[in-house]
Amino acid sequence: MIQFQKFQGTGNDFIVFKVSDLNTINYSELAKRVCHRHFGIGADGMIVVEKSDVADVKMCFYNADGSIATMCGNGIRCFSKFVYENNIVNNTKFNVETLAGIMKVEVIVEDNKVNFVKVNLGKPLFSSKEIPKDIEGEYYINKEITVDNEKLKISSLVIGTIHTVLFVEDFNGMDFERIGKVIENNEIFPIKTNVNFCKVIDKENIEVLTWEKGVGITLACGTGAAASAIISSIIYNCGKKINVKVKGGKLLIEEKEGEIFMIGPTELICKGEYNSI
Repeated sequence: MIQFQKFQGTGNDFIVFKVSDLNTINYSELAKRVCHRHFGIGADGMIVVEKSDVADVKMCFYNADGSIATMCGNGIRCFSKFVYENNIVNNTKFNVETLAGIMKVEVIVEDNKVNFVKVNLGKPLFSSKEIPKDIEGEYYINKEITVDNEKLKISSLVIGTIHTVLFVEDFNGMDFERIGKVIENNEIFPIKTNVNFCKVIDKENIEVLTWEKGVGITLACGTGAAASAIISSIIYNCGKKINVKVKGGKLLIEEKEGEIFMIGPTELICKGEYNSI
């Protein structure tokens, strides 16, 4: 039996383990088992807390299908609540090692409890060398592709992980699962892409639905919200502070001197023991 805690951030849910409790278990296989909604605990992803040689703590993230993800915006908020409330870190501001680099985190504490977390996601990357895509050119913004004989305009960037954004006028009547899956697996993205459907409400408010690679449609995606806010600012001249409505709640995305900050909630759902046999 191994100890676990389950968290959610705007509806995106995660199982968190400490590496010291896992021994020689294969992380990818464990993720597939524990994230299964019927045969496991059920979650969008699995997080493992490890020691770091370059930061205060290290976050290892796995999608529900067992694949490794470089970063997860909602996940790192849940991770931050876990490590602070379990005394793995003792300061409200600390650095987290991820495959996307070191993330600067601030937990907002009330009555010794973390309800909100602010994350510096760093600077977005736009060049073709930084984005895993089989396309020449410096930027891939507002480019036309064909999905099942339908022409769509998409934009891609890296903010923690690769994201593609396309704008919609209405969320009703669109086959998000079909379009998301086709774009995720499009040959121009050699290691696949997350797909964000974004509706601009006004200069300070957008609504986002994300198809996450390795997961599917989720209630929220923190880095997807950030990517959508960034592209909304570029194409629609939205402001530096943008409220992002997702199915599971709201996130605030703010740009300061080229760096992107995300503020959002996190909540402990349950804790217990998982039968790893």
